[in-house]
Amino acid sequence: MPIPFRSELRPFLEEFAEHHRGVRLGQMFGLPAIYVGRRLVTCLIEDGIIVRLPDEAARREVTAKRAVSYSFRGKPMGTWVMFKPRSARGARALTPIVEVAVRHMAERVTEELTGVRITRRT
Repeated sequence: MPIPFRSELRPFLEEFAEHHRGVRLGQMFGLPAIYVGRRLVTCLIEDGIIVRLPDEAARREVTAKRAVSYSFRGKPMGTWVMFKPRSARGARALTPIVEVAVRHMAERVTEELTGVRITRRT
């Protein structure tokens, strides 16, 4: 049985990928998603968008009640958070958040490839 997602949010991911270098559209279990290299960054699922953020950013979004910690089948998924935009237009307001997630994942991929730890900006 396929996992449901809000198809009206798909244009947000497509536009994001079109306007940002270093990311690609893909699928995760048949769901529209964005990747950096082979790493999943964001995905449409159920009634929202899940995003993998750095620890501090995830904590900030959940504390401010802009997002909720995401769990799949009752299992917490670390720093994955879910946003539930009211519309496709509302999803576009998430662009800066997804950019943070992409930058974070690009740093992790670079660290894995080079073996050099990147000093994070605060």
